[in-house]
Amino acid sequence: MSDYRFVGEEEANVKKIIQEKNLLAKKIDKRTIKDDNRGKHYDKIKNKCSNYYETFQEIYHQKCGYCGVPVSINSAPQYELDHFINELQKTSPNGKSVDHIENLIFACRNCNQAKKEFDTKKIIGIVHPDGENIKKVFERDNYYKIVISQEYLNNEEVKSFYSKMKFDYAYRKLDYLLLNLYFTKNNKIDRIYNRLLELRNSFPSLNKLQ
Repeated sequence: MSDYRFVGEEEANVKKIIQEKNLLAKKIDKRTIKDDNRGKHYDKIKNKCSNYYETFQEIYHQKCGYCGVPVSINSAPQYELDHFINELQKTSPNGKSVDHIENLIFACRNCNQAKKEFDTKKIIGIVHPDGENIKKVFERDNYYKIVISQEYLNNEEVKSFYSKMKFDYAYRKLDYLLLNLYFTKNNKIDRIYNRLLELRNSFPSLNKLQ
């Protein structure tokens, strides 16, 4: 089954993402002096000048875990660390801190700001970006729009998440088209790609582009 966040020969191995996040967590915890700070990785990774942040974004292939838009399209400063289970919850359903690396997602600002305090506890096993199931929930239609699959079309929590994330907005399609062009570039496509990228980044607020 194809993943709506990836195109062409891009690697879409979520198991590898989980493995590499666990390795980074162990590395951070090994260097953490206070016992009560172990298992809390957010403050260590969020600094964009740190090696931890650089490693974290590489784990996600420099792509937003939610929509798949890469830093090559949406400039690097437009990316943030998102708490999948929001910070207000303090702990995840498994009892770990929400600052644990497994709850952190490399996300573009559009997705992170759209999601905000949305309560994802009921659908953590369905739409967590590191899980295999999310590609069964969302897919691309013939017009490159992100849509909810038939299987989950009547799931109210999924529908709320989809709406909150603004997956139906037009700029999501534009980003995906740009991503396709990026991976099939030649001289002619380069000109089209650069012009579309210029237009994409000229909108005062992408959130108004529906």
